[in-house]
Amino acid sequence: MADYKQQVIDFFDSRTSYDTEGEKHPREAKKLLSSVLVEPGQSILDIATGTGLLAISAAQKVAPTGSVIGVDFSSGMLAQAREKIAADGIDNLELIQKDIESIEFDAEQFDLIFCCSAIVYIVDVPGIIGKCYSWLKPGGCLVFTTPYKTSYMAEIHVRLCRELLNIDLPHIIRPLWTPEKCRWQLQQYGFKNIEIEVDRTKRLRSLTNRYDTHWHGQGFFPRGNPLTNLTAAQKELLLVGYQKAIADRVTDEGVWQDCTTLYVRAYK
Repeated sequence: MADYKQQVIDFFDSRTSYDTEGEKHPREAKKLLSSVLVEPGQSILDIATGTGLLAISAAQKVAPTGSVIGVDFSSGMLAQAREKIAADGIDNLELIQKDIESIEFDAEQFDLIFCCSAIVYIVDVPGIIGKCYSWLKPGGCLVFTTPYKTSYMAEIHVRLCRELLNIDLPHIIRPLWTPEKCRWQLQQYGFKNIEIEVDRTKRLRSLTNRYDTHWHGQGFFPRGNPLTNLTAAQKELLLVGYQKAIADRVTDEGVWQDCTTLYVRAYK
């Protein structure tokens, strides 16, 4: 898994203008933060904090007596966050550059734990859910977003692999890609009062983005990639099948991509 995690780090380190890539990331962080009560004095953990889109606003809300810890393993993302923290004069937000799966916090340390747009990149999703339950105070809340199964062509990818190659694709978003899967995973660790909102959105992607127009098995695979050793003929089979499947989404301006997102809240 070391190679996979380095792939993710390199991907995010390369995104030097993350906050201005589009409306999706700022909108999602703002909506997620506003979905629960955040007030002065709270202790908050932000998993995969990135450029601090959520953590900085959270730190301002819990000040002056509360605090926020943001964890991320991308130095590039954290560098952007530090610039904004310094510019805003925030002194109650601690950034930690580390893999969230290898870090430990005290039991019952946090009132709220957020993870915006990033839980899918974690290798052991059930494991991190269990850790979050331990880290939360009684009555505390885990709040995260995760893509719905129709997002980013994921359901198409899985279907084509099954139908054309007889492969059960462990797509990166599959562990939590429906409300039912989210609810089941959370209940295994004792979470209750689980609330899930389905936010249906889409965006137009450029025809020059080859992941959207020429998919033949590439992507992030935190739990192993059964497509690594596909033959050229198999890749071509996937590509032809994929382009046929998305034909009705392609326009002269670009490819319409579903971005439906699940907003999840679960209480200890």
